[in-house]
Amino acid sequence: MKFLIGSSAIAVLAIVLPSAAGAAGITYDCDTAADHFSELLLPAPAAPFTVTGTVQLNAMAASSKYTPIARIQVAAAAASGQSPSAFAGFALSALPTDPSKNPSGASALQMLSYNVTGKDDEVLPLSMMAKPGTIQPFRLSYDGSNVTVSLGTDVRSLPLRTGSPVVRVICSTGEFLLTNLQIQASG
Repeated sequence: MKFLIGSSAIAVLAIVLPSAAGAAGITYDCDTAADHFSELLLPAPAAPFTVTGTVQLNAMAASSKYTPIARIQVAAAAASGQSPSAFAGFALSALPTDPSKNPSGASALQMLSYNVTGKDDEVLPLSMMAKPGTIQPFRLSYDGSNVTVSLGTDVRSLPLRTGSPVVRVICSTGEFLLTNLQIQASG
């Protein structure tokens, strides 16, 4: 399976709406067809800053080429649809399974993984049995030289240096719902 990152026709329906009354975050329903992707670039303040929210898989599109995936990253600014020169964050991906052969009875296995420029994703094995629709809270803190990613009880520090950071949200081959997405200066 490949992870779709770039060169594909962009045919997406992406909705950015204010979240629940009183909350400062946004809701992003990132819904893409099979073999397509959507990208949302959000401005970020100067470091240090923190990105928080939740992400959940709502649906997978059938594809023999690409895995349904959502990525949340702190990245160097780049043109929409172009890969940034540097990034660090995490990805939520899903693989379809036969529910009768899956111990959880779910129709998919979800995996959380870390990703950083130039390195392969590091999969979190404890997340392998999460059922589709499981809400995954996250926190990314950027101090100017590292992105600290918190997923559940797991915390990792990933190196990143960029003078013009943005928050980059990408999804492909499925529907992923991000809620209460907030970017706040810290410090």
